Formats: sequence, C-alpha cells, structure tokens
Amino acid sequence: MAKRRRRRQPKGISITPIAVIIVLLILPQAKSLYSFFIPIFIILLFTGAYFLFGKPIAGYIQARRYLQSSIEDVDGLSGHEFEHFLAPLYEQQGYRAEVTKGSGEYGADLILKRKGCISIIQAKCYGEGKKVGVKAVQEVVGALAMYKASEGIVVTNRFFTKQAENLAKANRVKLVDRHELAELMYKYGKQPNKQLVESEGS
Repeated sequence: MAKRRRRRQPKGISITPIAVIIVLLILPQAKSLYSFFIPIFIILLFTGAYFLFGKPIAGYIQARRYLQSSIEDVDGLSGHEFEHFLAPLYEQQGYRAEVTKGSGEYGADLILKRKGCISIIQAKCYGEGKKVGVKAVQEVVGALAMYKASEGIVVTNRFFTKQAENLAKANRVKLVDRHELAELMYKYGKQPNKQLVESEGS
C-alpha cells in the first residue's frame, strides 16, 4: 500500500447545485414550457457529454502528464497519486493496469494483466531517507494467492532495506527501487530526458 501523505486534494465542482441555480434563474423568465425546457435540455445534454467524454479525456490528459514526469516530480506525489502514476507507466509496457478501489486491498495497490497472466503491485511513495521494509514484501506474498497472480512487485521512489531484499529474493518478489523506476520512466515515458538518480540507497 502506498503511504498516504496528508495533502488537501482539490475538490471537483458539483454539477447539481449549478443546475439548480440555473433553473431558478430561468424559471421566472420562461414565457412558456417550451422556453423553459429547451435550456434544461441543453444543460442535460452537456452534462451527459461531460460524463461520456469529459472524464475519459481528463484521465488521458492526466496519464500523459504522469508519463512526462521526472523522478523529482514523483517525489512530490501523494500515495494515491503514485498509484495512478504507475498505471499508465505499466500500460506503456503492454499491461492492462487497474488501481484497486480499497487502500491496498488485500495487499495490492495495482493489478496488472497481460496475455492471461496477473501481476500485483504494492506501491510505496516515501520521503527522502526512508526505506521500504519487509512488511511490503509480506503483503505482496499474501496477496498472490488472493488474486491468483503469477508475479508480485513492490515499486518505490526510494530504496529497500537489506531484509526486504532477502525476503523478496526468497519469495521471488520483484523489487523496483528508485534507480529502476527512473529507468522505466526514461524507457516508457513521454519525455525522454534520462534522469540521473543519486546513489542515496548505496
């Protein structure tokens, strides 16, 4: 599960109150049912278009923004954002990626599917100087059977403790640390400016 940082997320604008206000403004001016329902129909049409096309387009734009990120940009992401950052990165590698609804549901933050095989990812976005320990590896090992996955992966923007590395090796769990993440971003991202990562984990 990715570490949740306390960070205020911008709230979306609710369409319902806006629609009510518009109706209240139109109603006194309406001279007939026809002149009243035409604006309402237009509002509903645009609302439906937003949910059909607006959200997917917004998701596509956000995915492209993530793919253009540098490793330093990743350091500023919240845990939830880090999970959604990883999804398009792995989709560029041919996977179908899904962020789980729950907070690290059953030990998996992302589910990857490709050619009938399932992989699960535990995402850890930490601050400078903190390393990922054995707990993340244990959670992935426990989640493999739950999702009938053939591969478990722990991805972090930092590094792993020696104990976590030993446990991962014993259980065939793949570890992706800061160096490897930067390489994946360089290889599959949309902004091919190779990031030189400091050897802070050595």
